[in-house]
Amino acid sequence: MENIMTPRHEFACHSDNGLRPDVPGGWVLPVLVRLEATSGRCLISPLALAGAERRSTVFAALAALESDHGMPPAFADLPLEWFVEWLLSAEPAAIVTAFYDDVPGLASAIARIGRDPLRAPADYSLLVALLSDEDPRGRRQAQCLLQADSVSSTLLRILDRLRTSYLRPGVVRAIRTPEVADRVEQITDFLLQSCRRLTEDDLARSLEEGALFNLHDWASHMLLWNGDELCDLPDDEDLRFLRSAREFGRISERYGSDLARDSSGKILNAALGVAAYAEWKHVPVLVELVRMNDGADTVWVCQDLHGPDGAQLSSRLEQDIRAALRRRGILSLAVTHRPGVAFEVVERFAHVEPASVLRVCEAA
Repeated sequence: MENIMTPRHEFACHSDNGLRPDVPGGWVLPVLVRLEATSGRCLISPLALAGAERRSTVFAALAALESDHGMPPAFADLPLEWFVEWLLSAEPAAIVTAFYDDVPGLASAIARIGRDPLRAPADYSLLVALLSDEDPRGRRQAQCLLQADSVSSTLLRILDRLRTSYLRPGVVRAIRTPEVADRVEQITDFLLQSCRRLTEDDLARSLEEGALFNLHDWASHMLLWNGDELCDLPDDEDLRFLRSAREFGRISERYGSDLARDSSGKILNAALGVAAYAEWKHVPVLVELVRMNDGADTVWVCQDLHGPDGAQLSSRLEQDIRAALRRRGILSLAVTHRPGVAFEVVERFAHVEPASVLRVCEAA
């Protein structure tokens, strides 16, 4: 004990002179106040001027005091003022080892926490657990921790929420918050359900390549390449529904590239089940349906009809198709108008976008 307890009163002189005083806050401050009061030694002021590694190491020691670790056995019977002096003078790695034993990479990880403490004392125990875990998931979490530029409570929560396949430094580095991690997990479950041949490793590689820049386009892109469970409606004598990425690509060549564009979201809507797309079997017409609910019942509604390359349908053909859809239970809902008002006037002047307008006789 004699060596580690040798005072180093020059500590304040060797602090980071370029730093303004930065009094620790959060859960740390009450612990420091209690330690100062019981030891009779100043601790807050030196830490306010200390460098990042000293601060992060002392905060880790204080977290251990607040947890089940408690005071290291070597200090059990020694005056508290000696302990405070040791916190301000000992090598950081020696302090970490005294409280947490010899955990590979722990001292380096604590040094990369920076000047502010982790969010709660329990987060230090979580950090130790992640670096100590020997199962495959734990080893991948540890690898991400050791390769991270900085260590934070946010990072620990991200590592806890991501599935094992996503525990890659490139993926973890791109995820900024636990909330984004949750969204990635939700979208992943959805994609694996909609793309039977897609694997978690496929998705992990795409995330490493920058897909997190836009999660909407990433999901659409994955579906356009791999989707094969995109519709739950059966075909009939009139309608052939698009069910796979290949069918979306084929139909887009006839009716326009919007169907196969990431940003349009059409294939995403189909996979989510809020929309369905079908080709009319008798003449080239693309039928676009949306699933709606009135609070009690769910119905399918015809949202639009498209000819090849966006060509408009004749009124007669559109009426025939809508009538056939009604027989199947698919509604055509639109804003309509009072009898006696010319349809052309309503169509030109009514403020009904994005809803369409039907003539009274057609809506009846």
